Amino acid sequence: MADHIHFNVSATPVEELAHEQGSDVTKIVASEVGTGLGGSGDSIGLADFSGALTAQGYKDGAVGYLDAPLAAVGARLSSASAGDFFFVKNTGHRYSSATVLGDVTTDCVMVAIRIPAQTGSNGGWEKGDGTSEIHYIELAWLQPGQAVVLPLIAFNKSLTTFGANTGDLTALNDNSGADTESAFLYVRTFQSTGASAVDSNAVEFLAVT
Repeated sequence: MADHIHFNVSATPVEELAHEQGSDVTKIVASEVGTGLGGSGDSIGLADFSGALTAQGYKDGAVGYLDAPLAAVGARLSSASAGDFFFVKNTGHRYSSATVLGDVTTDCVMVAIRIPAQTGSNGGWEKGDGTSEIHYIELAWLQPGQAVVLPLIAFNKSLTTFGANTGDLTALNDNSGADTESAFLYVRTFQSTGASAVDSNAVEFLAVT
């Protein structure tokens, strides 16, 4: 069997019912939904797990924590030139080193897709007034301990079209061409209120092709 990853996700919509007497509440599965949500599967066709630590997030059984900066721009999640599966987790700890976690924190980590500015004929971002600029699109807001999983296929299957125009699809982290043609995952630390943080969090990740 080829190298692969088994993954699952779950979510439980919760409704709180206030008691007529006192301040207690009862938590139930939200009646408008009526069920928990979830799914699982296998990501098949991964090449292997031999990537470098800064590209894969793990190497030889050891983790390589990433510093999610508090400053504008943040940091690229993985140095990999492509990716067919991404796991990203806010450890809930300050960044201390690639191998050791710092103090516990309540700060959050935003995961965003960085889209390059439009230059020449590349399909980068352009504002309504025609001004080109690098743009970021929020993908996930991770509270301490929370994680997100992104199973992908575009790079592995060389898919380049999603809509009506040939070549309108970009594989995530694909920098096989010019950087201006790529879209990368970035992370940045914020306070739980969305305000600027005063320190950076450690992010755990796995990125494989």
